Amino acid sequence: MSYPDCAYPDDQTKSYISQQEVLGYLKKYVDEFNIKRLIQFYTRVVDISPDVNEGWIIKTEDVKSNLKKELVYDAVLICNGRFYEPTLPKINGQDLFKGPQTHSKDFRTPEPFKDQTVLIVGGSYSGQELCLKIAPVAKRVILSHRAPIMYIKFPDNLTEKTEVAEFTANGARFLDDTIENFDCILYCTGFHYVCPFVSKKCGLNVDNNWIRPLYKQIINVEYPTMHFIGLPYVACGIPLFDFQVQFSLAALEKKFNLPSKEEMIKELGRYMDARRAKGIPDFQAHKLGNAEAQTDYLQQLSDVSGIPPIRPVINKLYARIKACVTLGCRFEIVDDENFRIIS
Repeated sequence: MSYPDCAYPDDQTKSYISQQEVLGYLKKYVDEFNIKRLIQFYTRVVDISPDVNEGWIIKTEDVKSNLKKELVYDAVLICNGRFYEPTLPKINGQDLFKGPQTHSKDFRTPEPFKDQTVLIVGGSYSGQELCLKIAPVAKRVILSHRAPIMYIKFPDNLTEKTEVAEFTANGARFLDDTIENFDCILYCTGFHYVCPFVSKKCGLNVDNNWIRPLYKQIINVEYPTMHFIGLPYVACGIPLFDFQVQFSLAALEKKFNLPSKEEMIKELGRYMDARRAKGIPDFQAHKLGNAEAQTDYLQQLSDVSGIPPIRPVINKLYARIKACVTLGCRFEIVDDENFRIIS
């Protein structure tokens, strides 16, 4: 979770750290490289469209003053992230439930759940982490999930349940035909990708969590000066995104030649055909999912651009933690090839 040009503090010895510690690291990065001067805060991008002169017309709005601007740029990198638009399941009886229903996107502090019985729907990373945050203040926590891998040690006041079959006014019936009552529902059911500011003139189809046609999940095949950073997921985010940016800048600086439009589209077709043959649905087009896929993807970027590949130890360490997550484990990188387990 480190950028190659900025290390975590020397006194940061844990390997599994809190979001507050990650946020502190990102703030440190911003301060160290004086990035804040480049950020236009309280500014919403309203529309991005290609200009007749091969540039980009970007319309923005100040959310405080409502002042609108229109500027022209030579290139645009879209880095708006995957975790904005919640995915909410459709479950029978949702409109019958009388208590509040929220999504993990809206979670800030556990205090609103004090002394309540809370149903958490979804047992992946967010669901498990929020169980640990909410359980100390809640009367009881009920975790409904599809039997994913569990990384946490369950608090005493947490109960596991199967998926919800239907909601009632005060609770739910689960697939195992048991019934529970609770005060509120917190959905930890993921997100789907949106970029409403990218106009149809950009030549992209943004649908079902898949943005296409993109070359190497980065470059807009129709307009190669529009790049997307951060689409691949279930991967080592920070090192991968950093490498994508290096690839993007090298392309814009013409340090390597892009294939023809036709060849880029053919490559995308081959990539998707290979995934479909493995039974991977199209809505997971940007999912890497394991160290092998991440290693292959980053090596492709390196081979095409000539940028030195990411340190092999990053992919090796990722493979290790994907195989067995133990939150108390501590790792230390020894060199570019090796790591060791401290405890």
